[in-house]
Amino acid sequence: MPYSVEDLAEQAGVSIEILEALSSALPAGAGRLYDQRIYRKKHGGIREVFNPRQPLATISKNLHRSWSFPHLFSYDLPNHVHGFVRGRSTVSNASQHLAKPCVLRMDLEDFFPSIGAATIKTALREQGYEEKAADIAVNLVTIGGKLPIGLSTSPLLSNLAFLGTDRSLAQYAQSEGLSFTRYVDDLTFSGDVTDRHSVDIAQILDDAGWSVNTRKTAFMRRGGPQYVTGLYVGESDGPRIPRQLKRKMRWISHVISKFGYYTYMSEFGGAAEVMLRRRLLGWACYIAAVEPDVGFPLLREFDELVPEPDQDIYDLL
Repeated sequence: MPYSVEDLAEQAGVSIEILEALSSALPAGAGRLYDQRIYRKKHGGIREVFNPRQPLATISKNLHRSWSFPHLFSYDLPNHVHGFVRGRSTVSNASQHLAKPCVLRMDLEDFFPSIGAATIKTALREQGYEEKAADIAVNLVTIGGKLPIGLSTSPLLSNLAFLGTDRSLAQYAQSEGLSFTRYVDDLTFSGDVTDRHSVDIAQILDDAGWSVNTRKTAFMRRGGPQYVTGLYVGESDGPRIPRQLKRKMRWISHVISKFGYYTYMSEFGGAAEVMLRRRLLGWACYIAAVEPDVGFPLLREFDELVPEPDQDIYDLL
């Protein structure tokens, strides 16, 4: 089914005139339509995160909702993809690699920004977008000719752009008897993994135009630390929260219960780590999703002991 400019405007929730005006204003007017933040990466380089202003923010969210609607795109989501997928998570991703002889983790370099406007246009055209509609859509979802971090549309489009490589990697993993999952730009292979496999995988990625962040490539063998998307996978009965994180959250709960939340914030480092109520509850919810017997008691304790935020707390930050 072809998608016209009229269809795109309906999906975006604005008139054709507004849609075309915004498309014409980009990318020259991007500075007025986005807020930009730059973060320095731990191992060098920078990460640019964009926050769209109105009306582009609403348009981006509307397109995300429309494109995510079942059957609008003929996108057959691979079973091994766990990032930006409803019903899947870091837990479902890690669960595919439990108690394996070896786990190989590979990371892609600058995943979103490495996806160019031409790739997005090709993907939209393959989904049935007419030429003009695809051109307008690309102007709305890219910045400087690249897929940006921060727009609601970027996650789905990144999965769509990676679909061909997903299939190639899945076929290779199956032929080698390996388990394979992808969580955004985090690729994990497990089983009897060897150096040959990492070379072959890197070649598949290179042939498809992707770059491996070699600083993050890691072989994790049985008997040593094995972590997938931040969760320990060395046991067969399920992923586990890292011990260090569990110890830290239990220690925070102990300090708050003994000395009070305000003392924890001012004298035990809570303010420096911005451990506001919502963050503590968020950590407890995350732990509960993986290890309920650990997370739910923490959740109850934080909910009872940590007061609603007020100006006194913000004054400490």
